[in-house]
Amino acid sequence: MAGEPDDEGQGEDETKDPAEGEKPSETDASDGTKDADTAEAPPPDEGAKTSAEPPPAGAAWGLPFVRLERALTWFESRLLFLVLLALVFSLVAWISLRGMASPVQADNAAGTVFRALLGAALLGALARFGTARAKINDETKRALVTIVAMALGAGVAPAWRKVGVDHFDAILNWLQEGSALTLFGGLRGVATRLTLLVALIGSSLAAARSKHINIDVVLRFMQPKLRPFVHIAGALATAAVCFTAGFGFFDYVSIEGFGQRKEAPLAEKVSGVARASSLHLFVLRKQAALDLRAMPSVVFRGVRWDDPSRMNGRAWNTWLDEAGFAERFTAEELASMKAPPSAGDEPRVAIVNLPNESARGLLVHDMNLMWIVGLWMIGLRVLLRALLVAAGHASVEPDAEEPDEDDAPHAPATAGEAAR
Repeated sequence: MAGEPDDEGQGEDETKDPAEGEKPSETDASDGTKDADTAEAPPPDEGAKTSAEPPPAGAAWGLPFVRLERALTWFESRLLFLVLLALVFSLVAWISLRGMASPVQADNAAGTVFRALLGAALLGALARFGTARAKINDETKRALVTIVAMALGAGVAPAWRKVGVDHFDAILNWLQEGSALTLFGGLRGVATRLTLLVALIGSSLAAARSKHINIDVVLRFMQPKLRPFVHIAGALATAAVCFTAGFGFFDYVSIEGFGQRKEAPLAEKVSGVARASSLHLFVLRKQAALDLRAMPSVVFRGVRWDDPSRMNGRAWNTWLDEAGFAERFTAEELASMKAPPSAGDEPRVAIVNLPNESARGLLVHDMNLMWIVGLWMIGLRVLLRALLVAAGHASVEPDAEEPDEDDAPHAPATAGEAAR
């Protein structure tokens, strides 16, 4: 009957496990998990800044300093990249030429080791490229072929140990003793000065972001409102040290490197250093012109730079007259640089030697002037950082994130609209 309960359905309800009826559904479980996570999560700190919040806008008078700081950072970062490339190239050239020019001796394995490394690198690269061109998709086979090629390249090194020794020795000797690089102290001297330049540029970039080495323990325990004043005071002291050290170093270099009188006034020392540096740069240009004439014979044919057939006394004197040395030197100084008339047909070494100055290392003291420029630049960046802190465009917090120099600075209007 319609009013009677269904016995079959009632039986099913009676046979159900009471625990199953109490089991919550999947929807209820997920809702409970979300509620628990929400309850366990700590409330957000109202004082903490989110990543989407723009930095506070600084004073309008500091915007020119912001642009100057970004321009200097852009220039120094690119200059650092170029100097690093030059440093790597000079070191690779120095090591490669020394390895290829190493004399054949029983107790000297440098030439064999370098040729083994060079052969392994070249054959390994060719094998890798060849397997890619052959469309070999099996990586195991490609790796095996590359390893075999590298082992073959290293194994045949003793077979060509004597190849190119004299040729590369002529090139190395020319670069070290008879080229424009000789004025810097050779390839090794160039690498040394480039290393110093990298250190100075890196120090300037670090000082611009307050990432240089400093002791900030006191600053961390100080009240936030006092930190900018302490930072500015420290920046002024640091800049004073940098500028003073730069002037002291210039005084030392002008006396020891350029022969200026110790009691001479600063203006006289500056004038003497400028005059000597201009003369040295003139010699560098003329020596580079000689190098261009010597390069085909030395680099491509392996002729030694001091070979007697390259230049005689008469050709040397003619070159001095045509190169404009008479406009830079007195008649007595020019006569001391020329070959005597009796030695017109005798061989002449094609390198410029100034009166009372040796050609080797002629520009070392000029390169030492980079210390002065570097120290003054670091002092300038420290002062610029202090101005940005005073204007509110930079933070004194040790762990504060700094914007990239390629990012556009936040305008005060934009920052104000975001805050509203």
